[in-house]
Amino acid sequence: MRVPWRRKPAGLSVPTASATEVESGTSSTPTPLSEETGVIHLQGVECRYLGSDTPAISDFNLLVRPGEFVSILGRSGAGKTTALRVIAGFEQVSDGYIRIGGKLVGTSFVHVPPDQRRIGLVFQDYALFPHLTVAKNIEFGLKDLPADERRVRIAPVLKMVGMSGYESRYVHELSGGQQQRVAIARALAPDPVALLLDEPFSNLDRQLRAALRRDIKKIVHETGATTLLVTHDREEALATSDRIAVMGDNCIEQIGTPEDVYQNPISAAVARLIGPCELIPGVYRGEVVVTEAGVFPVRVTTENSILDGRQVLALMRASELEIELAGEDDQRTAMVEAREFEGEFSEYSIRLDSGTLLRVRRRAANGIELGSRVTVCARDGSKVIVFPA
Repeated sequence: MRVPWRRKPAGLSVPTASATEVESGTSSTPTPLSEETGVIHLQGVECRYLGSDTPAISDFNLLVRPGEFVSILGRSGAGKTTALRVIAGFEQVSDGYIRIGGKLVGTSFVHVPPDQRRIGLVFQDYALFPHLTVAKNIEFGLKDLPADERRVRIAPVLKMVGMSGYESRYVHELSGGQQQRVAIARALAPDPVALLLDEPFSNLDRQLRAALRRDIKKIVHETGATTLLVTHDREEALATSDRIAVMGDNCIEQIGTPEDVYQNPISAAVARLIGPCELIPGVYRGEVVVTEAGVFPVRVTTENSILDGRQVLALMRASELEIELAGEDDQRTAMVEAREFEGEFSEYSIRLDSGTLLRVRRRAANGIELGSRVTVCARDGSKVIVFPA
């Protein structure tokens, strides 16, 4: 459902470049405006914290289109939370440009404060006021509106997040999942240009986290809210996003649909972040890669071609490998070190002679005993991705 006061996406506008910028060729105004500006647009953004020799984010570029759900996925310390903070206006940028809804809100010489950016924020610790009821928590974010309009907005947003009837409850009377739903309702009530989610599921148990992220995805879809999620959890990013921006060190290394980024990572670093895997050394031989685990059919996802005979890293994913009992004549073998039963399949830990550990998933009914010598191969139709070493 769309809340009754939600605005239709407005036409985007960008401040006009000065005559000096036009003449010098330094104008940062993108054209055409509606196609290239989006709702959230960062161009070459850099942010440095006081006393640090290196920027927290550098050459950071991101465009989030109207109604899109984008996740920034990265390890701790990569700069993803800094990116969220500069978008929200809590940090100033030292270089580059930030536009929200087509409005220039952040450069090295312009800084629009957070309360003027029309951004809805949801934090991992909920940030609710314990001394206020659910209704008063939502109303707090509407303090610039007339009292009658504030009250009118409470019931629809609570219904939207599945919290109707909780208006009079206090924060301590709610579970963690319920508190996060109230936080989302409070963020949506003022009709923000965009919704920013900072690790919103991290304080919840696994089962509740999965249920809440499904609900949030549904809420975001129904409201048409442009949403940016920051997370270190690949499962959250893959399950919720229209696109995933994978962060390397301080900048985005790859962005695309969850399927494209998972199936075609452009680097070993992206592959490690986007899914559980092992990377083992090998030699590229045109159609195959020769490794200590065996010889595998190969595909290359990077734009740079790999020369025959070059050292590479081969990406090994449990779901793309198979094992069979080794015969007496097999030279490249491994030992089954552990087996974890997970219902429909079992995950095996396979120790290569070099000590490298691989993981392989196979049907639980087709069990192999611990301590068995096995050979490793690609599952039918699978090709191993390789990267330059």
